[in-house]
Amino acid sequence: MLAESCDEGHRLAYTGIECEDDERAVGALFEQRREAGGWSRAALVEDESCLAERREQIDIPAAAARAFQEMQIEPSRLSVQPPDGWTLVNVDTIAYTEAEHRTVSTELFGIPVDIRAVPSSYSWDFGDQSAPLRTSDPGAPYPAHSISHAYTKAGSATISLTTTWHGQFRVAGDPTWRDVPGEATTASSSGSLDILEARARLVEDLYGG
Repeated sequence: MLAESCDEGHRLAYTGIECEDDERAVGALFEQRREAGGWSRAALVEDESCLAERREQIDIPAAAARAFQEMQIEPSRLSVQPPDGWTLVNVDTIAYTEAEHRTVSTELFGIPVDIRAVPSSYSWDFGDQSAPLRTSDPGAPYPAHSISHAYTKAGSATISLTTTWHGQFRVAGDPTWRDVPGEATTASSSGSLDILEARARLVEDLYGG
């Protein structure tokens, strides 16, 4: 919240600070966030100060950028096919995730604001020392899959996914989302995957012919 005191034609005093005739005293700025069960305690964002009258309004985009950097982003969920913890050598192993946004509601300087993290790119590491695959595509399950990898030898591996997010905000009542600078990343992984080698085997024809 913003508070000010003014006494025209004299030096201004505000809680122990003095300002020049062409300045105004501005109270400290505080920020609160919506949490489970209510609002957080007010946190000091900017000390009280003397500001020139021509200064622009509070910088909501800058505050939203700080809120995005402090946001706890739930990692993307990594899905693998086949889904039972095993796959075959030289057969496509499919990976995919969801492309859902992560949104929190907060209050900046007394103004309700929504902050959201939007996935922008993905890095898939298939755990066999091959180069990670970087995409803007979250993939999809079989048969519409677009992210896959064929292992070349038997063994075990863990697939890892790093998601890069960019931030956006909107003020309550405004339908437009606006970008904020900066990025964030989250990491997720599959369980251990057994890579098996299928072998052809001749069997006796029990039925003759």
